Amino acid sequence: MTGDGGSVSTELVVLTPALVLLMLFVVLAGRLGQATQDVTQAAAEAARAASIVRGVDAAGIARTTAEDNLAAAGVRCRDLAIAIDGANRRPGGTVRVDLRCDVELSGVAALGLVSQRSVSASAVEVIDTYRGGDGDAR
Repeated sequence: MTGDGGSVSTELVVLTPALVLLMLFVVLAGRLGQATQDVTQAAAEAARAASIVRGVDAAGIARTTAEDNLAAAGVRCRDLAIAIDGANRRPGGTVRVDLRCDVELSGVAALGLVSQRSVSASAVEVIDTYRGGDGDAR
């Protein structure tokens, strides 16, 4: 008796590792996409906060806002670099925030790929034209 008995089991044993790797790859792609969105959102919020605040501590406020947004989103950065360009800080001017985060990709190490990925984002906000100067108490 020569039949196909047991061939389905053999196929399942051969295909299971490939299917698991495919699912892990989908998870990795999803995490990278979410991390990119979270870093972009944090950069936008930091730029907005820096454009609203009056005084010389706009860089500190932007950094705190970016860190708080990333923490709230659950993004863990091994290395977080924030650059704030406020050289044009005047009514009608702009504030630019550049954010780079080395995102930890825990849980997908079985793929044998990197356990972190560098994600960058930039955001520019316009300072309100009709607001007072930085020293104005209005």
